[in-house]
Amino acid sequence: MTAKACFADGSGAAVTAGAPTMATTATIGRLDLTESDGQVRSVRHILPHPDRDLVLARLADEVPGAPAVPLGTTAPADGDTLIAAGYGRTADTWLPTKLHTGEFKVTAVGAGTFGITATSNATICKGDAGGPILRQSGSGYQLVGVHHRSWQGGCLEETSTRRDAVETRIDDIASWVADNAKLPNALQVDVTDTRIGVRKGDYGTQVREGALTATTWTNLVANAKDIVVAANRIGVLTHSGDAYVKEGAVNATFVRVRSDVTKLVLSEKRIGVITSDRVAWVKEGGLSAGWVNEYSGVLDLAITDTRIGVIAGLGWPKVKNGSLSAAWTSPFGTGSGYQHIVMSGDRVGYITGEGHASVDEGAVAWDSNGATKAKQFTLVDSGAKKLVLKDDRIGVLTESGVALVKEGAATNAFVTEYTGVRDLAISGSRVGVVTVDGAALVKHGGLSAGWSTVW
Repeated sequence: MTAKACFADGSGAAVTAGAPTMATTATIGRLDLTESDGQVRSVRHILPHPDRDLVLARLADEVPGAPAVPLGTTAPADGDTLIAAGYGRTADTWLPTKLHTGEFKVTAVGAGTFGITATSNATICKGDAGGPILRQSGSGYQLVGVHHRSWQGGCLEETSTRRDAVETRIDDIASWVADNAKLPNALQVDVTDTRIGVRKGDYGTQVREGALTATTWTNLVANAKDIVVAANRIGVLTHSGDAYVKEGAVNATFVRVRSDVTKLVLSEKRIGVITSDRVAWVKEGGLSAGWVNEYSGVLDLAITDTRIGVIAGLGWPKVKNGSLSAAWTSPFGTGSGYQHIVMSGDRVGYITGEGHASVDEGAVAWDSNGATKAKQFTLVDSGAKKLVLKDDRIGVLTESGVALVKEGAATNAFVTEYTGVRDLAISGSRVGVVTVDGAALVKHGGLSAGWSTVW
């Protein structure tokens, strides 16, 4: 929630619902903008309030672990002391990098706004627009408004001495917020040729089997961070780091295979995890098989029944072929700076930090002379958010929410499957997407088959 001014394009035109006119990101949980903590998300959709300087901004992805401040449900009263926050200019700094706060007294309450004045040298300056003003409630806070207009007394290069401002009220529009900020139906989808797994907006998980017309869902695990379906296995990773896997029927009993997990990957015969200390572990065989420490200091992990791949250190891909104790090889020509790795069959795919997606096809025993070097193909030069490989299909989800899929040769052209996409999954005969609005859709057959809304 922020101010309409944050999305003005400079033309004077009214801010309207839909995608922002300019690419916009939201940074959550970063109190010092020179640091790298917190999380950054693209803004995919905005909805302005019809009568107030207020916008709801829908993020492209969830922000797990970020606490949300509750909305105040009673109006501020004259004389109340509130706390304003922002990153706007100060008396001596044009572009501050650290969050700053100040106390203000409420001076008047109107139909959609309320006035405030500083209790000391605090002030609301340019760059603070859309920031929060909070009321202390017990040991926490409530959001009672956002910054609307200020006289900017005491701000750098301003001559005004008035340190009062006007805030947009939010306590009396709870129904508008509730109607327009509902949990999405789905956050994630995964598919095989016969199964569909969905992670719901409330972090619950479910799976169903059979044709797209099947309607019976089997509920799985709550508080889920990820759902994985592969062959006859189903896996769920919770936000608390517990990895659960079942094999066989969809109603089989889950086994908690590992705790303290940050990533879970499955194949028909293998299970792989990354633990919080960045160690990649893999087991082969049944769910109770022993774990093998495959690599330390990893950023990402991928497995098939015959291969293991990691992104290690500063972004170096490492791949092994054969047993869990096989030797690692560094793909010739890939270099560093990679963040993600995926595998299927004889293909290994990568995404760099700049969103460059590529795939190697062939043997993994690369050498500097290229004698056994895999063929390398660029898929997307930049803007790749997710890369998926399955059988002879390659899928790419772009940062702008476009789902691209190709089948057959890696040089074949991509087909634009859907736009406005949050998540993408593929199998040999299915494509699944979750839209930004939270609908899970799946198609079965060719890339031009029709979509079915499954959740």
